[in-house]
Amino acid sequence: MAAEPLPGTGKAHAASHVRQCTGYGESFDGKFWQIPGTDTCISLGGYLWAEGYYNTYTGMPQQDHRSYSISTYGFELDARTNTEYGLLRSMMDLRFQMRTAQDWGLSMPNGGAEAVLVPWRAYLQFGGLTAGVKQSTFDFYANLNIYGTDPVTVGDETHLPILAYTTEFGGGWSATLALEESSVRNEGISHANAAIARQFAARSKLPDLVGNIQQSGDWGEFQLSGALHREAAIATQGTGAGLRTWQQGAIWGYAVQAGLMFNLPQIAQGDNLYLQAAYTDGAVSYLGLVNPSGNFNPPDAFINSDGSISTVSGWNATAQYVHNFNAYWNVTLFGGYGAFELNSAEAQASLGASGGVNYNFGGNIVWQATSSFSMYLQYDYNMYKARDYVNTGYGLPEPAQKASQILLMAQRVF
Repeated sequence: MAAEPLPGTGKAHAASHVRQCTGYGESFDGKFWQIPGTDTCISLGGYLWAEGYYNTYTGMPQQDHRSYSISTYGFELDARTNTEYGLLRSMMDLRFQMRTAQDWGLSMPNGGAEAVLVPWRAYLQFGGLTAGVKQSTFDFYANLNIYGTDPVTVGDETHLPILAYTTEFGGGWSATLALEESSVRNEGISHANAAIARQFAARSKLPDLVGNIQQSGDWGEFQLSGALHREAAIATQGTGAGLRTWQQGAIWGYAVQAGLMFNLPQIAQGDNLYLQAAYTDGAVSYLGLVNPSGNFNPPDAFINSDGSISTVSGWNATAQYVHNFNAYWNVTLFGGYGAFELNSAEAQASLGASGGVNYNFGGNIVWQATSSFSMYLQYDYNMYKARDYVNTGYGLPEPAQKASQILLMAQRVF
């Protein structure tokens, strides 16, 4: 789910030998409690989601679902200890889900429901150092206030293993430099001629180098992000004694992104506007494209028949506005546009397209019945299409694939 759970307000009842901790900042239930016999204070939280989806994806197999559901129990733990070297924090957010379909309605392999465990966040912080699984340093807007486990919104929102260091400069300014797991980002290197039956094995063993600089204040927030992504591959054909090695190559791809968030209390308390744009070359995953059919997904680069390598480049832009009518009702309007270029004439001829376009727009309305219970109704339209389309049998089976998605969701936090 793109948006984090609303803060819980469940009352914690501590035994007489458990004392409340102070000076530890925000917590899930408003309090931290000391673990007896230790110097560690913890805060526990959780949430329950019940999601129902209906979609109209075109180009999907008939056995896949137009409607499906997801039930989620999230368990949160925040443990903090003051040490002589600073604050040690352990953060965990685990999601236990029961799904009746895979992402966007794809049928489960066994044809029925399936239980999955999603480690959404699990990391340690000590001083400026962060290590574990959390949201990418590159992300800024990250679909905030767009609800549901399976959003169809353009834009990057990625959780992955990370090792990062953050420096605070004062005045709301900070900078972060991180090493992030590259396999999550790898879109591969493909042969430009899709008719050639060669298998490419990823050989990159380097993490992505990701950084950002940001500033926040009463006015809102700003962030500039950048990433370096290495992709390497070797092409083989055949098996056993007949195995042959063909072209091999490597690229350094990159992505840059700028985002702004404006607080708009002059319209209504809690209103805000997000604006964000990104450019990538050889690092397609940072565009956050959504193609539920799986057809015509661009790689990071192509190896041409002459051995040269052509990267895939692209850009996106996203926007969102949240308006609060009162303490119980708010609406969100959002949209995103992404485009990519196949910078290889051979790949364009083989796949029947010079590039592709992906865009979405939608909105939701939220009823926060109590401080711990909310209902959400959301609509999202998604379009994924090829430019200069020709049906070669290797790209999209039709010029465009589009979908409407409706989500009805209930949330209880505690």
